[in-house]
Amino acid sequence: MQVPYWMGYSVLGTFTSVFLLSRGFTNGQIGIVLSLANLLAAIIQPFVASFADRMERIRLSQLAAVMALLLVIFSGMLLVLPKVFLVVAFIYLLLYACLVLLQPLTIAIGTFFISRGYGLNFGLARGLGSLAFAGAAAVTGLLIERFSATIILYLLIAIFLFFIVVTLAIDTRQQGGTYSASLSIEGSHQSDHSETPIGLIAFAKKYQRFMFLLIGVSLLFVFHTIINSYMFQIMQPLGGTESNVGSSLSVAAISELPTMFFFFYLLRHVRIHSLMQLAAIFFSIKAGLILFAGSIFLINLAQSLQMFGFALHTMASVYYTNQIIAQKDLVKGQTLMATANTIGGIAGSFLGGQMLSFLSVSMMLLIGTTISLAGTIIVCLTIEKK
Repeated sequence: MQVPYWMGYSVLGTFTSVFLLSRGFTNGQIGIVLSLANLLAAIIQPFVASFADRMERIRLSQLAAVMALLLVIFSGMLLVLPKVFLVVAFIYLLLYACLVLLQPLTIAIGTFFISRGYGLNFGLARGLGSLAFAGAAAVTGLLIERFSATIILYLLIAIFLFFIVVTLAIDTRQQGGTYSASLSIEGSHQSDHSETPIGLIAFAKKYQRFMFLLIGVSLLFVFHTIINSYMFQIMQPLGGTESNVGSSLSVAAISELPTMFFFFYLLRHVRIHSLMQLAAIFFSIKAGLILFAGSIFLINLAQSLQMFGFALHTMASVYYTNQIIAQKDLVKGQTLMATANTIGGIAGSFLGGQMLSFLSVSMMLLIGTTISLAGTIIVCLTIEKK
C-alpha cells in the first residue's frame, strides 16, 4: 500500500508546478491552488479522523480505497473536461486535497497493527514507499520531457487503481477480523481500548503540549513544501530542467531509505524524543544548505540530508504519537500530526508562489529558512521527554 501511495504522491506532488504551468497557470496562481487544496484538506482531516475513530461498519482500508477512487475520478475528469482555467483549478484542487487526505489513512492502517502488538516494521514499508517515490520521480521527469505534462494524469489513474486493489486486500476490521484482537497493549492503552473516543476540543485540552508541538512541525513543513513544490523554479536559474527536478527529488527519496529501513533498530538505542529533536534540527540544516547552494550538485547534496530530517521525522512522529496518545484516539492523533504537515503545506504553497511572483528565488529561500529555524526551536522546546 505504501509503494503505490508514494508513487502517486511523487507523480502529483513533485510535478504540480510543471503540470499547471503547462495549462497556462502563473507561479502565483499555482501557489493559490496548492494552498487552497491544503487548506481544504486541513479543514476536512480532523473530521475524517473523528469519523474513522468511530466508524464500525466501514473499515479503515475501505475508507482509504474510497479516497483513492476519488483520485482516479478527478484525474480522469482533467483528461476529458475542457482546459478552462477555473475548471482545471477546481478539479486539481480537489485532486490534490484527496492526495493529502489519504496519507494519514495509510499511516493509521499501519498503526492499526502496531497498536495491537503485531511486529509490523513500518519503517521497512515506508522505506519501500520512498524507493517507489524516487523511481517514480525520475521516470516521470523523463516521460514529461518525452511526451507532455498530460502523462501525469494517466500515471495517476494507473497507480491509484493498483492502490485500491492492494488496500482492499488488507483486513482492518475492528471486531471479528483476523487482526482485530489486541495482543500486547500496554499502560493506558489497555484501559482506553474499549472507551469512546473523545472529541476534538477535549483532545486539544488533554494533549496541550502535543498541540504546541504541531505548531513547530507546521513551520518545519513550510520550507519543505516550498522545496518540493517549486524545485523547478529553484533550479531554473542554475540551468535545471524537468529531468533535473526529478533526479534531485529522487536523491532526496533514496536518501530516506537507510533511515526508514533501519529505524526499528535505531529506536532500540535512541529515545524517541531525541530522534524528534534531531530531525527538527536537520530540517533547518538542509534549508540553510539549499539557501547557499550555487549549483545543482550542491542542491542534490543538501537533498541527501533528507535521511536525517524528513525521513527521521516521518518515522519518529508515527511512533512518538503512538506512545503518547491513547489507543481510542490514535487515528485522531496521527491525523492531527499529518494535518500539521498539511498546514505547513498551505503556508509553503501560498507563500512560495507569492514570493516567486513578487520577490526573487533567493529571497524566497531566505524567508523559508528563517521559518524553518523557528519550527526547529518550537519542536525542541515542546517535545515530551517522558
